[in-house]
Amino acid sequence: MSSSFGPVELVALAFDAPRIPPPVVRAVFDVAASGAVTLLDLAVVRRSDEGGLVILEAQDLGDEVDLVALELPATGLTGDEDLREIAAEIDPGTSVLVLAIEHTWSRQLVAAAVEAEADVILHERVPAAAVNEIAALAEVRS
Repeated sequence: MSSSFGPVELVALAFDAPRIPPPVVRAVFDVAASGAVTLLDLAVVRRSDEGGLVILEAQDLGDEVDLVALELPATGLTGDEDLREIAAEIDPGTSVLVLAIEHTWSRQLVAAAVEAEADVILHERVPAAAVNEIAALAEVRS
């Protein structure tokens, strides 16, 4: 059995503004263009100042996020249930960029592990803020 995708993370970035800031959009595309990750799908969840909910999936984004230069190979990974769960948590006048990101670098490792019938016994993601805090503490101790 072979895999066509490596591990995928669903990442939601919340903003205190109704639109996703252009520098963030550029950074997402730059990281995807680097090849380290593959952007499989994305969506925008927005709550108006009056509290109305708007969910824009990849095909509905229009000028929100210009997808002309990017193919999304697995649209639908940011499913309606996930998006509605995220939407329930956001305040009026805010927006969230939801990304389904494949760890492209790991495809070869995943294929080899599957071939060797390995079991994943731990997969834990440590948030950047925690890593930076621990690294700063370690630096202070040095």
